[in-house]
Amino acid sequence: MTKTYCWLQWLGWSLLYATFVLLIINRPIVVETEFLYAAILIGVLGYSSHLLRSYYRAKVPNATAIAQVRVLIIGSVLGAFLAVSLMILSYFMLSVTEFSFPIPLEQRWYVIKSLFFGNYFNMLGALLFWSALYFAITKVRQLHSTTELLHATQLDALINQLNPHFLFNAINNIRALILEDPERSRTMLASLSEMLRYNLNSKDGVKVTLEQELAIVHSYIDLCSIQFEQRLQYQEHIACNCRSLRVPKLLLQLCVENAIKHGISRMTEGGEICIQAKIQSNMLRLIVRNHGTLQPLNSNKTGVGLTNIKQRLQLLYNGEANLRLYQQDKSVITEICLPMER
Repeated sequence: MTKTYCWLQWLGWSLLYATFVLLIINRPIVVETEFLYAAILIGVLGYSSHLLRSYYRAKVPNATAIAQVRVLIIGSVLGAFLAVSLMILSYFMLSVTEFSFPIPLEQRWYVIKSLFFGNYFNMLGALLFWSALYFAITKVRQLHSTTELLHATQLDALINQLNPHFLFNAINNIRALILEDPERSRTMLASLSEMLRYNLNSKDGVKVTLEQELAIVHSYIDLCSIQFEQRLQYQEHIACNCRSLRVPKLLLQLCVENAIKHGISRMTEGGEICIQAKIQSNMLRLIVRNHGTLQPLNSNKTGVGLTNIKQRLQLLYNGEANLRLYQQDKSVITEICLPMER
């Protein structure tokens, strides 16, 4: 049992007992034994609800809607019957002691009917309400879990989409470098290995620190420098208070890849990529600036990178993050604003 469930159980049934106590106190004549009978009713009802919870969890989740309603009603009927029956039994047991009045034999059936019908429907209503509330909470939690699972599956699919995205070019570049510079090719293989480990490691989750993401960007820049050599320049300006903030995995690497593919690679003289990060208006603002010309939106040349980023931002932040791509002088700016998350 979870602590939350236990506290809610105690609180709910205690409030119901307190309501009974107030009703008893406000009667013209107060009979002290009625406090005991109310405690028996509520105590048995609370225990019955706990038993029903165990039964619901075992039998109900895979049942049809009609079967669930049937189980809810039958469980509530039986629980209320048990509570009232034990209360009536306690009433008769107490009647043979000095704490209550004896019940004449000819009046016992009348007393049983009065006690049963005077309390049964109240107990049934309380247990039906508890069962309906339990079902509602369970359904909400199931829906929430299903949504989270769907999001996780979609995110996994999007991340897995990226694994081969840079791999083939990197392998071909390293293969060409082996004959020219074996030492550097070994270094580049180490960088490629680190990137693959980073991409495939599910233990990191879907978010990593900005510091981790920048480290993989450095490895990616090293790999790309095999092909572009001096045509590719890189610099970064990262505020110290940003490095520990969490960002979506492969976010910056995709932005840099997009900048190289659609910007630097199209320029004969090459160009520079600059990454900036700062906190502004309680948001983490990331800017990737590269030399080049922004392609028209209808040219469909932005590739899988930016589409992937937009989809993941929507899944992870539910509209609280945004991405902008625009031209500024001779540079293309990719600007991403994320909620601060440590």
